[in-house]
Amino acid sequence: METDHVVAVGNLVQIRRSFREEAILGATWGLGHTCSVIIGALSISFVKNFIAFPEHFSFELFVGVMMVLIGIYRLYILKRKEKNSSGNKTLFFNVGVVHGLAGSGSIAAMLAGLAENRQEQILFLMLFGLGTIVGMGIIAASITRLKFLHPRYLTWFSCLIAACSFIYGIKIIIGQLY
Repeated sequence: METDHVVAVGNLVQIRRSFREEAILGATWGLGHTCSVIIGALSISFVKNFIAFPEHFSFELFVGVMMVLIGIYRLYILKRKEKNSSGNKTLFFNVGVVHGLAGSGSIAAMLAGLAENRQEQILFLMLFGLGTIVGMGIIAASITRLKFLHPRYLTWFSCLIAACSFIYGIKIIIGQLY
């Protein structure tokens, strides 16, 4: 439950949809995250004897840029008062993929890639992936519990989440560049 994960999913969720629909979309985010972790772990496992990874190697910069873009997109949708098109499973999956390349996802991929035993590596990746899929499904579905709020407060809440995404994205970018 990293901050950037919760904020990203919070920006993609439509509070007025059903608990089940959002749980599935959150799980789709987790599946994208898991896929990139598995691909990263397999890549590291394959090349670990040929390439020495730099100590500060990270994809966090991409996550920061994506967080800024998600925040701007959410504010744009709110300003135009359009129906949010965030219910797209492909969008949830793709955002999960990018998040899986950084933070805990990159650490999990590196840990799994360094395992000597393939069975332990596979078990670790399966448990990590299952936890991510279930956890993000629960987080996305939980946000729908706010639908009892007056629409005006939901708009303010959406603006707050979008602003958090933008600010947290800028923080990540600055942290990676300096």
